[in-house]
Amino acid sequence: MGDMGEFWRDWKPELKERRRKARDSAFERISAFFRRNEVEFEEGNNTLIFRTPNGTVAYYPPSQRMQHKNTWRDCSPTYCMNYVKKLRATE
Repeated sequence: MGDMGEFWRDWKPELKERRRKARDSAFERISAFFRRNEVEFEEGNNTLIFRTPNGTVAYYPPSQRMQHKNTWRDCSPTYCMNYVKKLRATE
C-alpha cells in the first residue's frame, strides 16, 4: 500500500494541473459563446455575472450551474443566455 501512496502523491500535481486547465478552458469556451451572441457580462473568478433589472444572474462554467436570487439551476449556456435575455427584455 505504501507504493500506491507514493504513486498518488507523485501524480497529485499533474492531476491538479489537468483540473485547472479543464476549468480554464471551459470558462474561456463559454465566455466566448456569450461574446459571439453579444450578451454583456462581467467576469468574476471562473464566474460570469449578468446584471439585469430583475437582479443579478451568476453562471458558473465549470459546473454549468446558474444562480438567480436564491434559485440554483443546472443548465446549458444556451438556456442561461435565453434566461438573461428574457430578464433584460422586461426593462
